[in-house]
Amino acid sequence: MIRTICAVLVLAVTTPAFAPVVTPALADTLKLASTYDEVGTNADGSKYTGTATVDVISDTTFAIKWKIGSTVYSGFGMRRGDTLAATYQVNGQPGLILYTVGEGGVLTGNWSIRGENGSGTDRLTPRN
Repeated sequence: MIRTICAVLVLAVTTPAFAPVVTPALADTLKLASTYDEVGTNADGSKYTGTATVDVISDTTFAIKWKIGSTVYSGFGMRRGDTLAATYQVNGQPGLILYTVGEGGVLTGNWSIRGENGSGTDRLTPRN
C-alpha cells in the first residue's frame, strides 16, 4: 500500500499534467507614451481622429483619456505581455478595447460597446 502511494506521488510530481503551472513574470516596467495621435473606424465604417493621453499607474495598470472632437472618454486599463485592455463608458454603456503593442510603440486595437452591433478599430501612434 505504501509503495502504491509513493509511486502515485512520484508520478504526480514528474508528470507534466500534474506539474504546477509557471507563468513568466512581467519583469519589464510598463512603458507607454504620455500622448498619442489617434485614428479609428466606427462599427458603421465612419472614420474618426483624435488624441489619447495615458497616465501609467503601476507596472501593469494605466489610466487613459481619448479626446475625439469635443468629447472625452476616460478609461482604466491593464497590461499583460504585449496586450493592453481598457474599459470606458459611452452614454452610460460599458465599452472595452484591446490593443496590441507594435513596432515603435504603436497601439492597434479593436473595441466594442455593450448594446451596439459590430466593433470598431483604433490606432494610437506615440507623439515624438
